[in-house]
Amino acid sequence: MAFAESLLQVAAVLAVAGAVGWAVAAALVPRGARAERLAWGLAAGLTLTALSVPLAFAIRIRPGWLAFLLLASLAVLPARILRLRGRAIAASSGPLDLATALFALILIAGVALYCLRALTEPMWANDYVAIWGLKGKTFFAEGRVPGRLFLWRSLAFSHPEYPLGIPFLYAGIAGLLGRWDDHAMALLFPALQVATLLALSGWLRRRGASRPLALGAAALLSQFEPLYRGFTTGMAEVPLSFALLLFGTSLSDRIDRTDPGASRRLVLASLVCAATKNEGLFFVAAGLVVAAFSAFSRRGVFARAAALIAFPAALVAAGHRLLRGHLPLSDFDFSILRRPDELVRRMGETFAAVRRGTPPEVLLGLAALGVLIAAGRPSPAGRRLFALAACALGAYLFLPALAVAGPTWLVETAFFRTVAALAPLVAAAVAVRLVPVFADGRPETGKIGDSSI
Repeated sequence: MAFAESLLQVAAVLAVAGAVGWAVAAALVPRGARAERLAWGLAAGLTLTALSVPLAFAIRIRPGWLAFLLLASLAVLPARILRLRGRAIAASSGPLDLATALFALILIAGVALYCLRALTEPMWANDYVAIWGLKGKTFFAEGRVPGRLFLWRSLAFSHPEYPLGIPFLYAGIAGLLGRWDDHAMALLFPALQVATLLALSGWLRRRGASRPLALGAAALLSQFEPLYRGFTTGMAEVPLSFALLLFGTSLSDRIDRTDPGASRRLVLASLVCAATKNEGLFFVAAGLVVAAFSAFSRRGVFARAAALIAFPAALVAAGHRLLRGHLPLSDFDFSILRRPDELVRRMGETFAAVRRGTPPEVLLGLAALGVLIAAGRPSPAGRRLFALAACALGAYLFLPALAVAGPTWLVETAFFRTVAALAPLVAAAVAVRLVPVFADGRPETGKIGDSSI
C-alpha cells in the first residue's frame, strides 16, 4: 500500500477519535472555547482509543471498531447529558494585525517542520523500538497482554514497570487501522503537537491573553526542536508534554474555579498523566502539594480537590498492579539514599554531567526566558505552573544520583529530552504572567461559574 494512502487512513482514524472526543469534550470545556475543546477532544478520543484495547481483551475480541464504538457510546451519551451550559469569556479578538499574521506563519512552519521530521521514515527511536512500540505491536499481534512481557528476564530491556497507556494507544490505532504501520502511525505525534498548541493558546485566551500573545506563545513552542524532533517521535515525551500541560492548566482552573468543567478536566488529565509515564504519578503527587498550598484548601474543599487529583491516578496504578503485579523501577537503586556520602558524590557527578552536556545556545535560551519572566507580573496561575515544573525539574536532577548505571549515563541518555517535555508547561507559566502586561481590560481568571462537579 502506498504511504500516502496509509497516511490518509491514519488521519481518518485520528479524525474519528477526535470527533468522538469533541462530543465528550462538551462536558469538559465551556462553550466558545473551541481551541481548548479541540485539544481536550483529542485527549479524550485518544484515551478512549487506548481503553478500547483492554476492553476488547476483557470481552475476548480483537481490538478494533466494535470495542471502540462500544466505549465511545458509553462516553458520548453521558457527555451530552452533562454538557456545560456556561460560555467561556474570551479576550476580544480585534482586527488581524501584522504580529498575529507573523506568529501564525511561524506556528504553521513549526508544525510543518515537525511533520517532516516525524514522517520522513518509520518511527525508529531506541525507546520506541525497545519499549513502547514493542509492547504495542505485541498487544495488537497477539490480541492479549502476554505475561512474558513482565516475567521474562530476557525482556527486561523493555521496562515492564512502565505504564501501558502508550502501548495500548498504539494497539488501538492499529486495531482501527486494521494493520500495524509504524510509519503512517507517526502522524499521531504531529497531531499531539497541534493539540498541545491549541491547548496552550486556547487556555491563554480564556485567561485573558490577547490574540498575539496567545498565538506568539504557541508559535515559539512549535519551534522547540528539542521536543518536536525525529528522535522523540514514537517515544513518550511528546504525549507526556501534552498531558502535563493539560494537568497543570486544569489544576489551576480548578483552584481558581474558572468554570464547571475544571474538575472534570482535572480527572481526565490525572488519568492520562499516570497512564503515560512513571513520572506522571510523581507529577500528580506534585499537584497535590500545589493544591494543598493554594487558597482553596483554606476554604475546606481540599479533600474534594485531592480526590479529583489522586483517585484517577490511583485507579491507573491499581489496574497496572492487578495486570502485572508489583514491578520495581529497575533503573534505580534506592539503597543509595541510606548512604549519604555516596549520594552527595553522585549528585556532584550529576551536576557536572549536566554542565558538560548543556550547549551555549541553551544558556542563551534560558537567559531569554529569564527576560520574559522578569517582564511579566505576578500571577497565581503562573506560580502554580512554575511550581509543578520546578518539582519535575528537581526530580529529574535528583534521580540520576540513584541510577544503577551511574549518573552520567542517565544524564547523557535521558535528562535533556525528559526536561524538554516541560516546555509546554513552562510556556503557559511564562505567557500567563504576561497577560496583565498586554491586558485588554479583562480579569485573568475569566470565571464563569463554580467548578464543582
